Amino acid sequence: MMQTLSFSRLHITRFDRIVAFVLLGLALITTGLVWRGEQVGLQVVSTTPGQSATGVSTKAGIKVTFDQPIVARDEAQIPLTFTPPVSGTVRWDGASLLFSPDIPLRSNTVYTATLTEDLVSRRGRPLHDPVQWQFQTGQPRLLYISKDENGSDQVFLIDPEDNSPVQLTEEAYGVFDYALSPDGTTIAYSALREDGGSDLWASTLDGQEHYPLLICPEAVCNGVAWQPNSERLIYERRVMPIPGSAPGPPRLWWLNLSTSETVAVFDDNQILGYGATWAPDGEWVSYVAPSSQGVQIYNVNDGRNVLIPSRIGSLATWNPQGDSLLVADIQPGDEGFSVHLLKASPATGELVNISGADQIVEDGSPTWSPDGKWIAITRKAAGTSMGKQIWLMRPDGSEIRGLTNDTNIHHGLPAWSPDGRYLAFQRFPLREIDATPEIWLMDLETETMRQLATSGNRPTWVP
Repeated sequence: MMQTLSFSRLHITRFDRIVAFVLLGLALITTGLVWRGEQVGLQVVSTTPGQSATGVSTKAGIKVTFDQPIVARDEAQIPLTFTPPVSGTVRWDGASLLFSPDIPLRSNTVYTATLTEDLVSRRGRPLHDPVQWQFQTGQPRLLYISKDENGSDQVFLIDPEDNSPVQLTEEAYGVFDYALSPDGTTIAYSALREDGGSDLWASTLDGQEHYPLLICPEAVCNGVAWQPNSERLIYERRVMPIPGSAPGPPRLWWLNLSTSETVAVFDDNQILGYGATWAPDGEWVSYVAPSSQGVQIYNVNDGRNVLIPSRIGSLATWNPQGDSLLVADIQPGDEGFSVHLLKASPATGELVNISGADQIVEDGSPTWSPDGKWIAITRKAAGTSMGKQIWLMRPDGSEIRGLTNDTNIHHGLPAWSPDGRYLAFQRFPLREIDATPEIWLMDLETETMRQLATSGNRPTWVP
């Protein structure tokens, strides 16, 4: 006989009713949250630079952070526009959109950034409305090394508009060298010690914050080369067997800035190297290899190595695109020797003499304009005691012309302003007793120049 279930026998307790109401309430809340999420959509948590930010670096990247991870899109489709226009590339990182301009932004310029609504989170929530904000870039300034009141070398910062230098470091035994971070916010410098060694320190550009990057007991550490993403750097380490003794030959080391871990760049500790320089995209790093009498180029992604001959040990200079670099080398001739600039391709190893094969000159200190269309160099007649002059040329060596013409003055280390309008350089009077190097500035539009600092060397622009 088939049994039937009698619902009249089902007994519902007060506890059951409470549970049912709670479950129903949770369901209603969940439905409300889903509906509310769809209505609110994807939200922007922060932008960098922020709304109404001023004094922004002309090399600053743009970062937009959302309240949830977003769907990575085709990098060719950039949902970010600027007024004035800015070209660049986008990288997606979880809940952040990172935009890198192709060339530095204009100085003293108000930019309006607009994020289009054509974005969706991984949860399917869209950005309902465009997001717009403004920021203003700052006036480029110059870093350089000069003497403090005690006669020690320190790092100074100067605004070319008012010529008022600010001392950033106050190291008891002075600073040996320094390097500006790729984002233009921090300097790493080599602080000298009483025993003749040196440690690596960092300073913010307002001089308010100083902190050690690496303490180097029984060693000299200097020659910092920041990796373009600023996560690591390469530096030179020279061991001091006995405190106060002459340091040994240079070797290259890595320093991880987030963990302070430091390791040798090469497994073979017999490999010597100094003068590391990075390609702007971070794919290639070059360094002077004394034992090979050249500049070694190393690809950090696939391990490729290319050797560019250079018997004078000068540092390589990369173009803004990162697909070629300049190296100086000795060129023997019937009337003695010359020093010419060779443009090298890391991909092929091809060399092009851009100084001119028939030129009996000594060329050096090449530096590319920000757009890569010009190269500033120093030049003098080979074998003479005259001072080097500042010259300009195209990347293929054409359209060369001199900017200075005073053989009693030695000019060195030209540095382009971020907008390409100015050249800062060292100027040293050869015929004056007790002369010191000076920092000068040339306006390339008018080809006029003026003094910025009566004593200083190694000028570097802060974008």
